Amino acid sequence: MTTHRSFKALFWPTFIELLFFMLMGTVDTLMLSNYSDYAVGSVGNANTLLQMFAVLLLVVANGVAVLVSQYTGAKKPEVAKRVIGSGLIINLLVGFVLASTLVLAADFLLNLVNTRIELFADSKTYLQVIAMSLFFVAISNVVTASLRSYGFAKYITMVVMIGNVLNIIGNYTLIYGHFGLPSLGVYGAALSTLGVRILMMMTYLILLVKVLKVNIKYIRLHLETTQQIIKIGLPSAAESWTYTIMQGIILSMINSFGPDFTVARTYINTILTYIYIFSLAFAAANAVMTGYYIGERNYEKAHKETLKTVFRSFLVVTSMTLIVNLSSGLILSFFTSNPIIIMVVRRILWLAILLEFGRSLNLILIQALRSAGDTTFPLIMAVLSMFGVAVVFAYIFGIRLGLGLFGVYMAYVMDEVLRGIFMVFRWQSRKWESKSGYIEQTV
Repeated sequence: MTTHRSFKALFWPTFIELLFFMLMGTVDTLMLSNYSDYAVGSVGNANTLLQMFAVLLLVVANGVAVLVSQYTGAKKPEVAKRVIGSGLIINLLVGFVLASTLVLAADFLLNLVNTRIELFADSKTYLQVIAMSLFFVAISNVVTASLRSYGFAKYITMVVMIGNVLNIIGNYTLIYGHFGLPSLGVYGAALSTLGVRILMMMTYLILLVKVLKVNIKYIRLHLETTQQIIKIGLPSAAESWTYTIMQGIILSMINSFGPDFTVARTYINTILTYIYIFSLAFAAANAVMTGYYIGERNYEKAHKETLKTVFRSFLVVTSMTLIVNLSSGLILSFFTSNPIIIMVVRRILWLAILLEFGRSLNLILIQALRSAGDTTFPLIMAVLSMFGVAVVFAYIFGIRLGLGLFGVYMAYVMDEVLRGIFMVFRWQSRKWESKSGYIEQTV
């Protein structure tokens, strides 16, 4: 199979894919904000819990992405396809377990993060419906990881763009009640997302067969391949889970400030995703190239290209953060007219200059380390920094010193910048060069 791999060829389709994926969430938030500010807060609470569980799907997707890149770089296409087949079966099982758990434990989980009574009913509705979609997302994640590793990110872009159009139509119809259907509010937004994710999964399965040429003979559990997937994917997913557990703990603090601050957090995160996607696209494109260079054993190229990506990302992310801050009043006018929410959000967005710089460092360097098979160090740093810095200082600044949501975001900045500095030192140490010896041994 011919692969289409260059940094630009990977970056732009990935960026567009992420942009439209984020737009799907923004459309939900924007349409629900016209319905009710509290509906937005309800969805924000539910999404934090969903992310806490959905990251477990990344155990397999991250492992597949790294191994497919490395084995194609090492000219072992049959092994790469075997990785995809094993990944599909594992994630199918994981997705079923996660979806079932979230549906059955919705009340317990929402109480665990201190969900306010004003938000509880809608949060539960959204959580249970979207939880069912994790079964379909599990399959999609493996296929998209594989397409990206082969350099076929443009197909993912097309699927996500079409999915966005369908989601807008679904939201318009089901949230407000059009074309003879009842107005369902949050439940309508959830149903729309569920339906779109099912259709996207079906499309990805077609691409799996037609583009990647992975047929039924590859869809089986291979013991050695499964072990490699889990060995690479588990630490990186554990790191992501650490992040979402941290978010859950801090969300319980934010919920204690009152529903206006829960809503403000949702709007802040929605706005910052449009800066965040630049870092994500840089990191994703660089990770595939790094894995390919590692497969070729071209360590010097992997090292230099990653540092070049860090510099590019710094320039773009800093510029975008300044633009967002200068136009924050206009941006927020599309979401809310609540003066308290607007004041809180505009104040916190200035912290995003440092926050997004640190996050960019982490995303690019951690994914590069994963692509080289160096997954343990980022996990250790994540646990130490997220719980020892972010959670502790969110409590100190936000609650003890009375700085509220601003104090919480100060803690986020400290965590991201500190970890980013450690990742720079790790990448420069080049200890990651010795972490991928299994490539030659696999047949």
